[in-house]
Amino acid sequence: MEEKIRDGIAQALLEKFGEGYHIYSESMEQGSEKPCFFILHKSTKIEYRPMKRCIAEYEFEVRMIIGNSLNSGIYSYAEDIFEALKCIRCGEDRINAVRNEFKIEKGIGKATADYLISGRIVEEECQLMEKLDIREGE
Repeated sequence: MEEKIRDGIAQALLEKFGEGYHIYSESMEQGSEKPCFFILHKSTKIEYRPMKRCIAEYEFEVRMIIGNSLNSGIYSYAEDIFEALKCIRCGEDRINAVRNEFKIEKGIGKATADYLISGRIVEEECQLMEKLDIREGE
């Protein structure tokens, strides 16, 4: 699922910013072409619910590097990043971000987005112990 969400984020950024921005799925700032985005999966939390249900929370961070100088207009891109991340395609479906945050650290814009997906837990069939036939008095 993480890969589908990452692909959805990449597609949303591509649609919003165009092909002039390089999109990477790992943090490897050296040797990257600017301007660019790095899409990082930060964590997955699963909360189990009654009736074989669960809610999975996927936290992603998108790092944006515009140019060689620090803070070179990054804040002007924050609204566009939020717009791109708020609703993404995940396979055939769309999912909404439930939490967004933007900050700048060491000249790199960092936007975080959390996506919640509810699901049903499917149990695999397993072979139970054989049935014992107990007869009293024999």
